[in-house]
Amino acid sequence: MILKKYDAENYRVLLDERWTLENLNDFTRLYMQNYAFLYCLENNINNSRAAALFNELNEYKLRDGLTYVNIYSLFIKHIPSKERPKVRAISYASPGFIELILNYEVAINIALSIAAFIKGLTATAETYNKLHSILIELGRKRKEKQNHLLKLDVETIKHVRKLNEELAKGLGFNSLKDMYDNFGDEEEVSKLLLAHYRRMKGMSKLVKEGKIKFPLE
Repeated sequence: MILKKYDAENYRVLLDERWTLENLNDFTRLYMQNYAFLYCLENNINNSRAAALFNELNEYKLRDGLTYVNIYSLFIKHIPSKERPKVRAISYASPGFIELILNYEVAINIALSIAAFIKGLTATAETYNKLHSILIELGRKRKEKQNHLLKLDVETIKHVRKLNEELAKGLGFNSLKDMYDNFGDEEEVSKLLLAHYRRMKGMSKLVKEGKIKFPLE
């Protein structure tokens, strides 16, 4: 028997197939990182800590030492405690569920993003590869010229900005305005989106394997 939700605003991720501890660990890490990303960068109007987060981010440049492990930890730190996902119940059956106490709106945004990502997987992967290649080449030039401050040229910046918009759309991300306002650099926005893509790809793998479903309501 599937239990009724304790609260209508809780969110249930549906489970199926056989799970390993590695699957559970991957899901926990990826869901928390995706939740933190969307909470801080899509939900910042309702986030009382948004100003403090962006002030802290402005002290760093990702290419100058702030790793992506660091930045996701930073996002998580700026989610108010009462809004951080907590497990209310787990039922391992066919189907089963993990019931989470969290910000319901962000949970639905994750579900919508995953649906959009899977629908446009091939095109989004192509956009990711184009952006990744541009940044790899920039890194090669910086190393060659021994100049880590070397920037993208004007034409490439225009191309990167267009690719950023395409990748954001494929990730189900609504707007890049806040990212550009707070990072002000196409390269930094690209790096954030590329990192988010890799985490979305990891979650979509669990969906395609039939292990999880993200209900849209």
